[in-house]
Amino acid sequence: MIPCIYCLTTKKDEEVYIKILHHIQAIGEKQGIYFNPLRLTCDFEISTMNAFTKVFPMIHIANCFFHYSQSLWRKVQELGLTRYVKYSTSSKDKTPTEDKKKANQWFLSAIGLALIPPNIIENTWTMAMDESTPDHHSSIKFNDYLVSTYVDSSSSRFHFNTWNVNDAIVNNMPRMNNHVEGYNNILGTLFPIHPHTYRFIELLRDEHLFQQHQAEQSKCFVPRGHKSSDDITAELLSLLKKYKKGELDGLQLSIQCGKAVKTKLVIK
Repeated sequence: MIPCIYCLTTKKDEEVYIKILHHIQAIGEKQGIYFNPLRLTCDFEISTMNAFTKVFPMIHIANCFFHYSQSLWRKVQELGLTRYVKYSTSSKDKTPTEDKKKANQWFLSAIGLALIPPNIIENTWTMAMDESTPDHHSSIKFNDYLVSTYVDSSSSRFHFNTWNVNDAIVNNMPRMNNHVEGYNNILGTLFPIHPHTYRFIELLRDEHLFQQHQAEQSKCFVPRGHKSSDDITAELLSLLKKYKKGELDGLQLSIQCGKAVKTKLVIK
């Protein structure tokens, strides 16, 4: 990833993002460059998604898988269901083993929905709710949250065409935008709190020169993939192949995919 454009704004809303994109288009056109991105990987910020779809109507919005999984982990924690879905060797955990296994499969299938073919998402989650919902009153609230936020194709807040990353797996594309998040964190360490405008611009110019150097270096070699990420992708592709052969049904596929990605709650 090579950052190309830095924008200073006083607000972060759809109107501002649209203006930024129009400015970028205008700058590009002056240099004979016409921006027409086909894909955007981003978090679930609706103003960002709306701005890009309005300026680039043909773009495909791909929500970050990490942010999807974290939203489910946070909801589980909020509802007091963590002990059901998280493995524990504590003697204080009195949840029966069979109940934990069932609940774990229920949660893994929720994670896996983002990884399976989108045309089987709704039926798969219906099966998961019928077969594996834990015997806890908050479990129904989690089911309702998942359906209303992600799963219901007619009324969910985020349609599964945006957060399902099955096409990214099949076509070897990024499933997450963690590299962008990481760069933002690094950039934040370069500046003091409330820097003077001129000092800010000076540091930004230094960073730009460094990134230009990185871009030149990147032309000299092919970047190597992260081994653990490559291994996970290979496992996911293997599971999808088994599903196509009829060796796994939709629910089994979702559970196994959810298990393969090894997610956990990240506390910031």
